[in-house]
Amino acid sequence: MTIRRTAARQALVFLAVHPDGANSRDLTTAIWPGLPAHTVTSRLYTTLSDLRKAVAAVSEIPLIEHTGDRYRLRRDHIEVDLWRFHAAVEHAATAVTARPAAWQAVINAYTGNLAAGHDWPWLNPPREALRRRVIDAYTALAATQPDPRRALSLLQDAIRVDPYNEDLHRRAIHALEVLGDHAAAEDLLTTFNRRLTDAGLEHEEEVRQPRAASSGQTH
Repeated sequence: MTIRRTAARQALVFLAVHPDGANSRDLTTAIWPGLPAHTVTSRLYTTLSDLRKAVAAVSEIPLIEHTGDRYRLRRDHIEVDLWRFHAAVEHAATAVTARPAAWQAVINAYTGNLAAGHDWPWLNPPREALRRRVIDAYTALAATQPDPRRALSLLQDAIRVDPYNEDLHRRAIHALEVLGDHAAAEDLLTTFNRRLTDAGLEHEEEVRQPRAASSGQTH
């Protein structure tokens, strides 16, 4: 499906993030922040009309339903990877048994950064919330692993999702030291510190101290 208007793509993602729907003000405030809603209402109608035409070109089933002043995606006709992810998160949060399998399902349902390649003003909060959920699944699953190498692998995968996460690096460094690979632990620490410095981010003094020092190892 070809979506010509950037605003139409943004509206589609916004409705995916809000499966219960959004009204005109919600959409106009998100897509055209800083502009009075009444001044961009016509833009919204044009945007949604263009989106409907794009859908109609590939399917007879309408993608968006409009009831009153509320727009929502047709949950009875479409699937959204974001919705599958949230369903996996809900299951993991309530699972009493087979919790490692539930956490793995969350990890499997994560398809990457939300709306990758876009930097819309409203996008950061849901994007970060999504990232936190999958990081929680990685750390919870790693904590259940009897094999420290498997735990380390999970933490390394999590770091690829969030390369600036201090807690993940702290856990991975500890896992490397448990495995006796102190050189790799220091390398990871050095890489992390450099990454934070290059990004202009602050980090805690505790994280900057080599973990091997506490075990009496010298390098």
